[in-house]
Amino acid sequence: MRHPLLGIKAGLELLSRTLGPQLTGLDDFRLVTAQVARLEELLRTWQDLFASPLSGAGTFAVEPVVSRALDLFGHRLRPFADRFSYAPHAEAKAHGIAQALLHATSNLVANALDETERGSGRLLVRVLDAERQIEVRVSDEGSGIVAANRDRIFEPRFTTKERGSGLGLYIAHSLMERSGGRVWLVGEDDPSRAAWARTEFAISLPKERS
Repeated sequence: MRHPLLGIKAGLELLSRTLGPQLTGLDDFRLVTAQVARLEELLRTWQDLFASPLSGAGTFAVEPVVSRALDLFGHRLRPFADRFSYAPHAEAKAHGIAQALLHATSNLVANALDETERGSGRLLVRVLDAERQIEVRVSDEGSGIVAANRDRIFEPRFTTKERGSGLGLYIAHSLMERSGGRVWLVGEDDPSRAAWARTEFAISLPKERS
């Protein structure tokens, strides 16, 4: 993945030098360059996370990590307008590995976008302060997950997408477990679940250690 990104970055730099302000002043060009920079950051995060053993656990503010994950999908979220909403919790602090949370949140948001961006469904991201943990909830009004698949969604290579790898949820689940947290599919009887959600996933980490 690194080599294609380097090629894209080099091509953008060449175009900016050749065409100057008539290109670099365009909103679309700034969007593309910002997305490439964020993808580079995400790639570095993956490389760090897949190093063994996993290290770097500590206390961190959750809201900036979730906001950074959402920024990665800004170009896809923008057309949603009021169908997308984000409910942050500025005071929330968790103990774990911020990069693992970034990866897991990005994966859940990407899946929710795949389910909703071609229709009229809603997408909601929330940061919740639970009794002993901080949760990130991603809810969507897509097609939902059939009962027969619910026990398999975290298995490696299991996917219902035509071009899916079946690794996204598996990796997110594994990384969060290794960093002291968890990822799960929220049940319909959960009192904090969005009432309209067809699918809701949650990520949790223990609260800031005193």
